[in-house]
Amino acid sequence: TQRVKAFFDLLPVICFFITFKAAGSYTAELAPIVPVSADLIPIVTATAVIIAASLIQMGFIYFKGEKPSKMAIFSTLLVVLFGGMTIAFQDPAFIQWKPTLLYWLFAVILLFGRFTKKDYIKKVFAGIALPEHAWRNVENFCLGFLIIIGFINLAVAYNFSMDIWVDFKLFGLLGLTLLFTIGLGFYVAKYAQEAQNTGNN
Repeated sequence: TQRVKAFFDLLPVICFFITFKAAGSYTAELAPIVPVSADLIPIVTATAVIIAASLIQMGFIYFKGEKPSKMAIFSTLLVVLFGGMTIAFQDPAFIQWKPTLLYWLFAVILLFGRFTKKDYIKKVFAGIALPEHAWRNVENFCLGFLIIIGFINLAVAYNFSMDIWVDFKLFGLLGLTLLFTIGLGFYVAKYAQEAQNTGNN
């Protein structure tokens, strides 16, 4: 079902969140195992877990004989790359930039599709008929959202504690994305109905 799929997609982030909170409570116990300064133990441990969870998730998808989405592939690559740098350089900024870069990467893909007449946004909403001006608005809404949420993530990362950012990574980004999706859904439904009525006349 869709709920199970949504939960499965979020599993690496959930593992990241739980590990960060748990590691923060057992810093002294983890100190002999995780060779970093005490204040970095939670984020480094959580980063190692999200890398492992993302790779396991990707392997499970391939094991079932399915093809992962491009978003899942890009996300996993960024987690491994920037998570690896976070661990190697003991700098949380790398993993904090990962959500922003993922959002901006998809914004670049949408812009590339616009200038090359690929209409990627229509492929995202395959099977839905909308007037051309509505398609352009949907694309603009998505571009604006992807760019703005990328900046919001950085604003939280650089102006608040790591603990608050980790909470925001799971609940804030998910909540904002859900609200945007619902709003966009109402807009698409309105013009899809108009297009259907026009086609029936």
